[in-house]
Amino acid sequence: MSDPAPPRFATDATPDEKREFEPFVHELIGTAFGVIAQHFLRGTAVMQKHDATPVTLADRGAEEAMRALIERRYPRHAIVGEELGRKDGQRYRWILDPVDGTRAFITNCFLFGTLIALERDDGEGFRPLLGAIAHPAAGLALMGTSSGTTLYARDGSARPARVRPCERLDAATLLASSHWECGEQSATPGFGALIQRVRMYRTWGDCFGYFALATGGADIMVDGALAYWDAAAIVPVVEGAGGRVSSVAGADPLRTQPHSLVATAGAIHDDVVRLLAPPPG
Repeated sequence: MSDPAPPRFATDATPDEKREFEPFVHELIGTAFGVIAQHFLRGTAVMQKHDATPVTLADRGAEEAMRALIERRYPRHAIVGEELGRKDGQRYRWILDPVDGTRAFITNCFLFGTLIALERDDGEGFRPLLGAIAHPAAGLALMGTSSGTTLYARDGSARPARVRPCERLDAATLLASSHWECGEQSATPGFGALIQRVRMYRTWGDCFGYFALATGGADIMVDGALAYWDAAAIVPVVEGAGGRVSSVAGADPLRTQPHSLVATAGAIHDDVVRLLAPPPG
């Protein structure tokens, strides 16, 4: 008897939804890129938010531009953005993280990106049906639904994106947004054990870590502490590429508070969670 299929946390997008919303997400990406390019590598001013995390004019300007485009095209849709908060709406909800990896951005590192998710409420709460991870500095974007993820390049080319096979932890490349001992990582004690088991460990994180996983460049990406806008777009991108996602404890990453995320190529997911899951009690 075969093992049951692992849970999936993105909802299915209909063909009509794909035809309508995928081109619009490309417009949002282009709009964000246009704003971000005005500030990257230009010594833009860095401010501090109330939670002591950095923010720049690129973060705020890109979200303002994307929100304006959504409100013109879909005035009844809800919006949740990292910088400008919530707008209530009906049936569909956009989740925006204009510059994911602001610390990378302000140090002139190319690994920052823009995260966009579209969610649908079918009566039991919003679930992501489409996600995008876009990297302005590289001119690349991943767009995913539960049925597939596509890698788009600035030159207009596109190809399917898939995780690579990985059957053993000792063959895996592990990525994280910061070292496990740093406070901001909020890692469980098992993270150190996971590092000892894998072939290679690097802190090439933020949204790039999930981009690397979904395009077959890495096998595990872990974030111990996330906001909702950090996670919503990741779920359909990774699942559409054939990977698995969960919280550190193996549960729904979008329904578990505080949010955490483990993304893998699939076969090793349960092994990763067993090492990371906090002890009972």
